[in-house]
Amino acid sequence: MKNNLIIVLAFLGSALLYASCRPQIFELGGLANKGDLKFTIAPSSANPNDIVLTSLTPNVTPYWVTPYGQSIKLNDTTNVPFPGTYKFVYGVESGGGLVLADTTLVTINTIDKKTVSDPMWIKLSGGLGNSKTWVLDLDAKGVSKYFTGPFYFGGTGWEWDPAFKDIPWAGVSAGDYGTMTFDLIGNANFKSDNKMFPDLSGTGKFMLYPGTNELATIDAQVLHDKAQGGQVANWNARMTVKTLTDSTMQLIAKKDANNWLVYNYITKQYYDTH
Repeated sequence: MKNNLIIVLAFLGSALLYASCRPQIFELGGLANKGDLKFTIAPSSANPNDIVLTSLTPNVTPYWVTPYGQSIKLNDTTNVPFPGTYKFVYGVESGGGLVLADTTLVTINTIDKKTVSDPMWIKLSGGLGNSKTWVLDLDAKGVSKYFTGPFYFGGTGWEWDPAFKDIPWAGVSAGDYGTMTFDLIGNANFKSDNKMFPDLSGTGKFMLYPGTNELATIDAQVLHDKAQGGQVANWNARMTVKTLTDSTMQLIAKKDANNWLVYNYITKQYYDTH
């Protein structure tokens, strides 16, 4: 009897060892068929600048790519404040992976007056139908009219705001850096005329994100130098608006995740009258 028990235990042990050594095989679900994707992308009847996204494909997780980010909601709404033709993409996450439908083009013909009536838009651009011109807070004599200097240094847990005259090692020259203009005349237009570095000048668009206090410029860069500004990772990335008043603005431009520069600007009107 004892010998039989030993044989049975040995057999079970071998079976368990065999099972544990076998590779695990996971079966993925079928890949969704692109032709079966059902969805709508359409302007809201209440506001043509609100684009309503509706997933109609059953039993899958939707994946939306919009001009202002991604979403996985079954029903969502994206506000597109300005005229233009924009790309939207619908996809689904099925058992076999992500499947995308063809790109949908949506044409917007109006400016969303409610969006651009936010105080942040008005302070930056002067409001709908207007423009406002800004300068870096530094002149040819090395004088800053409002801030301590044209920029200061910051990082995780620290900030250093020296006077411009105290940082000759920074490699930044005093001078007339020109102007940059934000306007809401037909669209959100941006123009930078960098007189110190003409190759950094350009014309493009801009976008404000009041909910997160961020500003992004497209196809053109805000006024900056090349010595310190050349260390910024991406001048067209979203920059945090540290402060913004009717006549002053501070923008945080990141060098990396833990270090950044804070650039100081004043309006051309303030510069001319002080």
